[in-house]
Amino acid sequence: MSRITENKAREYLFNQFESDKYRFTDKIKGIDSGFDLWLEDKETGEKRKIELKATDGMYERPSSLFQKLYFSALNEVENFEKGETTIARVFLGHDIPKVFLIDNSILKNGAKFTIEFRSKITGTMNYSGSIVELL
Repeated sequence: MSRITENKAREYLFNQFESDKYRFTDKIKGIDSGFDLWLEDKETGEKRKIELKATDGMYERPSSLFQKLYFSALNEVENFEKGETTIARVFLGHDIPKVFLIDNSILKNGAKFTIEFRSKITGTMNYSGSIVELL
């Protein structure tokens, strides 16, 4: 994910994303670290730390979620493995971008991290119960 793609995704999530249940907010620079942004439940105020993974591509099928899904830093991998962060996978190639949440339960369902030039999730590509599309 390039910085330009990440910035487009942030702009969309902060200013155009619409959901009855959730809103995305920025982290506080200098205080919040180890993640990219917050996902807040509008009803309860509960917040989740989000690791943003965006692409200019399109969502076509569940395996699209894991194509070019790279983690650049070891702390991103560790935080996800521990359940401290949830991935927000954003596909910007649609008229209205598609947003999915992926939690670490995929690691219990056969997925694993593979280190190439960066860490990447690989393994079985059917993770019912660990992925939620935000509509």
